[in-house]
Amino acid sequence: MKIKLNKAIVEFIPENEVETAELEALWVRMGNCVGDNKSLEPIGVYVPAEKNVARFHMNGLSEQETNAVTQTIAPYDTDVYCVTCNRVEHVKKGEPIPVCCGKVMEILD
Repeated sequence: MKIKLNKAIVEFIPENEVETAELEALWVRMGNCVGDNKSLEPIGVYVPAEKNVARFHMNGLSEQETNAVTQTIAPYDTDVYCVTCNRVEHVKKGEPIPVCCGKVMEILD
């Protein structure tokens, strides 16, 4: 995923179908035209040399939204796996990617 910064604007540009599906799930959860919009606040520090991941807390979620599992739709027929227990499952394009061990399963590349 590419990230472009232009003054106070941040653009996320997905580079494949999986990233497009994940960005769509984030977009739906972050805000809508009717309700309150959410905001992202950085957690901790970002150190690329140690672990190349940046974490953010999503502010403004209701209790129901906080406890809901974000549904990610499979962008194509694929196998998914659980990073915790290594369970593998096949999903078809347009089906929701299952949750296992409390997390959305990862797409096998």
